[in-house]
Amino acid sequence: MIQLNYPKGNKLDRVITLPGSKYLANRLLILAALSETGSSLSNMPHNEDIDTAINGLSELGAKFEWQDNRLDCQGFKANQAYNADQIYSSHSGSFSRFVMPVLALSEKTISLSGSGKMNTRPMAELFSVLEQMGASLVSEHQSPPATLPVSVTGPIAGGTVEMSGSTSSQFISALLMAGGKLPEGLTINLTAEPVSKPYLQMTIDLLALFGIQVVTDKQLRKFIIHPNQHYLGIDYQLESDPSSASYFLAAAAISGGHICISNFYPERSIQGEAQFATVLELMGCKIWQNETGFHCQGTKQLKAIKVDMGDMPDVVQTLAVVAMFATGKTVINNIANLAYKESNRIEDTATEIRKTGVQVETTQDALVIYGGTLSEQHKIAILDTHDDHRMAMSLALIAIKVPELQIRDPEVVAKSFPDYWQYLQQLGYSVAHA
Repeated sequence: MIQLNYPKGNKLDRVITLPGSKYLANRLLILAALSETGSSLSNMPHNEDIDTAINGLSELGAKFEWQDNRLDCQGFKANQAYNADQIYSSHSGSFSRFVMPVLALSEKTISLSGSGKMNTRPMAELFSVLEQMGASLVSEHQSPPATLPVSVTGPIAGGTVEMSGSTSSQFISALLMAGGKLPEGLTINLTAEPVSKPYLQMTIDLLALFGIQVVTDKQLRKFIIHPNQHYLGIDYQLESDPSSASYFLAAAAISGGHICISNFYPERSIQGEAQFATVLELMGCKIWQNETGFHCQGTKQLKAIKVDMGDMPDVVQTLAVVAMFATGKTVINNIANLAYKESNRIEDTATEIRKTGVQVETTQDALVIYGGTLSEQHKIAILDTHDDHRMAMSLALIAIKVPELQIRDPEVVAKSFPDYWQYLQQLGYSVAHA
C-alpha cells in the first residue's frame, strides 16, 4: 500500500518525456516476429506486458535484443517449426489475442494459458473464427472453449469469415496481423459496427509498413488480404504512449497547473486515446503544441460534459477522476466493453469513486459522475486497484486535491508503466509506502 500527498499551494509546471506506445509495441512485436527480415524498434516501452510478449515469441523461435530503449528483432525463419509446446500470456489481453492466430499457423499443438484473471476474459469469438478457418481448439474445462487456457492445432488456410466486431477490435486485429501468411488469403466480414476503429486502422497502417496490404471499405466492415504477400522488417520509432500521457494532462486539469509532454504529437497520431486532450479542452483547459512539446493548461473551474468515449476506452478512468472535480454531471457513454478489461472498469471505477463521497451512477455502457461535490472533510477509505494498472494510475490523481490518499496494491502499474510513481514524484507528489 502507498500513501500519496500533493503539497497544498504547489504550482504544477513541469516538462516530462514519456516512453513509447504500448498499443504500437504490442502489434510491432507480432509483425516483427512474422517478418522475413530484421526490425529495429526505437523508444520501445519496457513493462510487464511487453516482456510477456517478447518471452512468448522468443519461446516460439523469434529473437529479440535490447539496446537501451531500442529493440532489435529477428523473426521466425522460413518454414521453421515453433520451438515451444506451451506459452504463457500472464495478464496481457493484447498478447493473448494477438498470438492466437500466430499459433494457429502451425500444425504443431501449442497450449496458451494466462494468469487467473486473464483466464476469465472472453475469447469465444476469436476461437470460433479460428475454428471456421480450420484450427482445432481444445480446452480441458469448456466445450466449446470460451476462455484460456486452450490448446490450438493448425494450420489455418484462410478464406472468408464472418464475425461481429462489436466485442473487441483486438480479435479483428489479431486475424489481420497473421492474414498475410495464409495460403488462401483472408476476407473478414463484420456483422456489426466495430468498436475502437482507430486501433483497427493502426493495425492496417502497421501491416502496410511491413509490406502487407489490407483492402477495406470506408466503414471498416470488410477487410481483404490477398495471399502471397511478404512481411519485411522495418526500422521504426514509436510515438509516446497516449494513455500514459492522459494521467499528466489530467494532473494539469485537476490542479489548474501546466504540463508539457516533450515527445507527444497527438495531431499525428492514429491512436484514439491521443485525442484525450480535446476532451479536457471541452472541460475548460487550454491545449497547444509548440517546439517544446504538447501543453495542457488547467482552468480554475472544470466544466462537466457529455462525451462518447468509444474510440478512447483506455482513458475513461482518467476522465472519470477528472470529472470528480468538474461542476455538474459528466456523462461518459459508449463504454460497454470496459466491463471485460483487467477489472470491470465501469462498476469497479464507480465503487472506488464513491468512497470519496462523490455520487456515481452506472449503466451497461455509461458512467455518470456528479462532480464538484468532494468535501475535504470527507475521510476517504483506502482505495483498491482491483488488480488493474489503469485503476491505480487514475485514482492516484485524486491526491492532488485529497491529502494522505492511500491505495492498495500499487505495484500493478508494472503491467504498462512501471516508473509511474517516480513520474508522480517529478510532479511534486510525495509517495510513501504505508
